[in-house]
Amino acid sequence: MRKQVSFFLLGLISTAVSWAQPVSGLVFPFREVSISSPVQNFITELHVREGAEVEAGQLMAQLYVRSVELDMERTAAALRKREFESKGAQNLFREKLISEDDALASEIELRLASLQYQIAQEAVELRKIRAPISGIVVERNNEIGEMVAVGEPMFRVVDIDQIYVRLYLTVKEARQFPVGQAVFLIFPEMSEDTPRLSGVVNFIDPRVDSASGLLEVKILADNSDRSVKPGLRALVELAPASMTVEVELPEETLPEPEPELEPEPIEAEDPFAEPVSESDHSEALPADSQL
Repeated sequence: MRKQVSFFLLGLISTAVSWAQPVSGLVFPFREVSISSPVQNFITELHVREGAEVEAGQLMAQLYVRSVELDMERTAAALRKREFESKGAQNLFREKLISEDDALASEIELRLASLQYQIAQEAVELRKIRAPISGIVVERNNEIGEMVAVGEPMFRVVDIDQIYVRLYLTVKEARQFPVGQAVFLIFPEMSEDTPRLSGVVNFIDPRVDSASGLLEVKILADNSDRSVKPGLRALVELAPASMTVEVELPEETLPEPEPELEPEPIEAEDPFAEPVSESDHSEALPADSQL
């Protein structure tokens, strides 16, 4: 009887050891973004090349913008005119020299002029190609003077401050990797002095591929020193159950562009005031990049 029990226990131990063997996977960047233009125009400025590190919101390229800048100046002048007229209408209404309908119409015209100015500002901003995420530029597909079409890829940026390791496991194997399970990552192609990383199971695909019978498991790990490169092979080992790993994720929202300054209003007491120049919030085209 004792021999049977001992054999049974040895069988359980050998099974546990077999599940503890490292599992092989591939390294992928946390994010990879293809950046295109929302409008068709030609490029007047390029600010980055392959290998450059960019921050979210950083200007990467400038499309021809002078025509829309002039339209923004026109709408700014119209807005100042409507502001002066609206203030005059309010004064007349307080003195009961015009009707409430006339005063309301003047206020609506001011609001419409403000919206036209905001539309012109947006048209200027659309011609500034900015980085949606922080990362490394790995592709630049255009040069100054080239025409770009809507949706045509101009840049590709990868974020490897965090990495994913993708495993493809059977349903039985995947049970050993529940979401939140801590793991150790070893990279055979790197030097032996490279420390192993700690990661955590971040996602288990609920779908099983009918052809292979495998499902995808994604492991997230911190790679802030960017020592681990996408494309490497990784060996994944289960960490002790008591171990926990936390990986801080970046915000996944588009950076807000810097707000444009509103045109300075004309005071009602000085209807002949000089308009404010718009040069402070419009980027001049460089002389060597004009076509």
